[in-house]
Amino acid sequence: MDHNSLKDRENALEEEFFRRQNAETVERMRAAREQTDLHAAMAAASGISDKPLLDRLIAQGLTPASLMALALAPLVAVAWADRKLEDKERHAVLEEAGKAGLTSSTPGYEILEGWLHDVPPSSLMDTWAEYAQNLASSMEGGDRTKFREALLGRARAVATAAGGGFAGLGSKVSDAEDAILQRVEAALAD
Repeated sequence: MDHNSLKDRENALEEEFFRRQNAETVERMRAAREQTDLHAAMAAASGISDKPLLDRLIAQGLTPASLMALALAPLVAVAWADRKLEDKERHAVLEEAGKAGLTSSTPGYEILEGWLHDVPPSSLMDTWAEYAQNLASSMEGGDRTKFREALLGRARAVATAAGGGFAGLGSKVSDAEDAILQRVEAALAD
């Protein structure tokens, strides 16, 4: 093998090494830019600037479009409070979601559907509570009160949907449902 041929191979190997390294560097930079863009979009959609909280929201699979579904997490938690979801509760969650603007044609609906199909992880309410506290701290007192009352009204509608009283009258809220309602109220307290 002559000296030129050996030098050509050496150059080709060196070029391939740097091409791969550059491609990996470009990919890392692209991923970092996408993550930064996602954080910015989540912050804009939620009003939250706390990076660790945004990281947890993203880790839960949330996107700016699915934040609306997160706002409905307490309804889902109330519906699953007794570890089973009755048809009336499912219907009530979907009805209240529709009133809030989340329908089958809007982003985030699939997440809500998933939560109504399988019991969501217990970390969902922890994430929601942190999100709600952060959101509430950025709201004026009157707005926070209106938001809390609207959300509690929706959650109570789900809690009473399955009935519990005679023939569905005098619907009773279970202790598990009441605990979730209290948690929602505490997260959004003035």
